[in-house]
Amino acid sequence: MMRTCYFIFLSLLLFSCSWEDQNVIFEDAVTPDTLEVSTLSLEDEIKRQIELSLDIPRNEEYDIQFHYDYINRDTLMDIIILVNREAYAFQKSQRENKLSFLEYMGFTGPYNYVFVKLGGSKKVIQAPPVGSSVFHPLIIHFEPITIPGQNDFYVQYRSRNSMFRNYYTIRGEEIYLTFNCPEFDLIGEENPKAYYIEHSESTVRTAKDIALYHGIIPNYTSTEIEDVNNFTPSNIQSTGELFVYFIFDEKTKKYKTPFTPEKQNDEVVVE
Repeated sequence: MMRTCYFIFLSLLLFSCSWEDQNVIFEDAVTPDTLEVSTLSLEDEIKRQIELSLDIPRNEEYDIQFHYDYINRDTLMDIIILVNREAYAFQKSQRENKLSFLEYMGFTGPYNYVFVKLGGSKKVIQAPPVGSSVFHPLIIHFEPITIPGQNDFYVQYRSRNSMFRNYYTIRGEEIYLTFNCPEFDLIGEENPKAYYIEHSESTVRTAKDIALYHGIIPNYTSTEIEDVNNFTPSNIQSTGELFVYFIFDEKTKKYKTPFTPEKQNDEVVVE
């Protein structure tokens, strides 16, 4: 089970890296299908642009969420749009005779998406697809992390019996994936992996640091879990033992670790 989970996580990581720094920007297109876009509501206009960019047919059922917050330093409200294409994942797999492979991969693939619509802009910016479970739409959280007074955001996503986080920040009209880390893994095993994640204020850096501590899942009993791919711990508690510590590099827009408890002189870049 452990080897399979790490294989899947490595595959997703490689997929993500191939998209690195490829922000995709979609302008309003003037076509017969979009001439009436000015009469649409803002959310309908955004939805139309996303459907064009992902080539989503009008009859496809998919999940789309609009989350409003201030994620850059102007006074205009911005929108994060999360898209999940569960139905498309199954249709595509059946059409290409790869349904068994999708099942083997734990129904994990690039079918969850993150888009950004900055206030006052006509552009919709797309981040790389998030390789994750098709059964679980992304869950978003906003917080000032890399710049005081400006909200970054992170999304939680599932992969089989594991959960991970992707952290994002906005600079100008570009979205950056700054950090990725696990929250828990190996649910259903007798000894699952769990991490307590802390965003720490720094006395020397404007950005918050990110610390991962070894964690425990209270009242965890593997034999009582009916579905390991849907179980989510309600509260991961820290053991107080530091696993790894990260600081933000403004130049690369990435979180890096200057040390781990075992190797304090190594620098590991987290993609």
